[in-house]
Amino acid sequence: MTECYGTETPAHPTYHAVQAAAPDIRAFPRLWWGYAACYGSAMRTRTPSLAASLAICLVLTPALFLGGCGDTAQATGPALDVAPEMVQGKVPGVIYGAHLEPEGLHNYIRWSAKVGQGAQPEGEVAFKNLAALGYKTVLSVDGAVPEVELAAKYGLRYVHVPIGYDGITKDQALRIIKAVRITEFPMFVHCHHGVHRGPAAAQICRISEDHISNAEGVAGLETSRTSPKYKGLWRDVLAFEVPSVAELAKVPGDLPSVVLPEGLRAGMVQTSHIWTNLKLAQKARWKVPEDHPDVDPAHEARMLWELLRETARNEPEAHAEGEVFLKYLKASEEEVIGLEKAIRAGQTDRADVLFRQVKQLCNDCHRDYRN
Repeated sequence: MTECYGTETPAHPTYHAVQAAAPDIRAFPRLWWGYAACYGSAMRTRTPSLAASLAICLVLTPALFLGGCGDTAQATGPALDVAPEMVQGKVPGVIYGAHLEPEGLHNYIRWSAKVGQGAQPEGEVAFKNLAALGYKTVLSVDGAVPEVELAAKYGLRYVHVPIGYDGITKDQALRIIKAVRITEFPMFVHCHHGVHRGPAAAQICRISEDHISNAEGVAGLETSRTSPKYKGLWRDVLAFEVPSVAELAKVPGDLPSVVLPEGLRAGMVQTSHIWTNLKLAQKARWKVPEDHPDVDPAHEARMLWELLRETARNEPEAHAEGEVFLKYLKASEEEVIGLEKAIRAGQTDRADVLFRQVKQLCNDCHRDYRN
């Protein structure tokens, strides 16, 4: 569990050490923000040395303490618009699992009194915990069908705005912010694993509602461990502009709790587009083609992998085709994973071999299911 704005993050030992040394740290906002900076740096670099992390904090502590203890009204940093669990630690009624993470809510981060994020809620205990944590709305940006009835059992409203790994379109961003504006706070945002798409959606919510900067939103992606391979997500958080009232007025207010997948055909159209870009990359010996500077070979391979995986996981038509079809998807997915690795390693000959193998799998699948 990660709690921002002054909450416990038990997964890192530095937290425990600082808490033991200064149990009243939350009483001094400037001191707390100094600690948060140290802690955030340690988490980003995964610094193995507790002593090194503490040394930085201890160097900063006196100046921060002396500058902020006497007049907390002059404290620097964002206002501590916090949720109850951020101040008090554990919340009564919440069932905690490993690393003091709310059970069923992996990769959980509470950003503010309005927005939290994490992985897809697992089981009834997850929704029970969300209700105990005070959440009122759940926003899913994953492709899977949300567990609307289970959420409703605990008084939670679902809104479903599926997005891809390649970024957040203007229309999707408008629907996400519309959901934020017309539903009740706090809102829990999730994708599948709670590391890539969900955090990107959560950051644009924060930019809109918590009034953070785009740079702070990008820092939120870093905290969430969003992979830099998903360039579109980083790009769209950095470029996001809060929509106007007029723009939001054009978005229907009856946002659905469930958006059914668009069908296997739509996925195949997207696959064809990615494959065209991969062919251009192969001709350029797996470099960015001079006449197509927008084509990043490794990124295209990653997008194809995600598309194949999500199709096999979420697409009802794919499952209706039967076990053999799913085996084609799985085999193609494994080859594309190898293709991305080969491209990133500069192994052009290996990439050529894997590219041909993926093509053969596609041809075999088309022979059996399309042609």
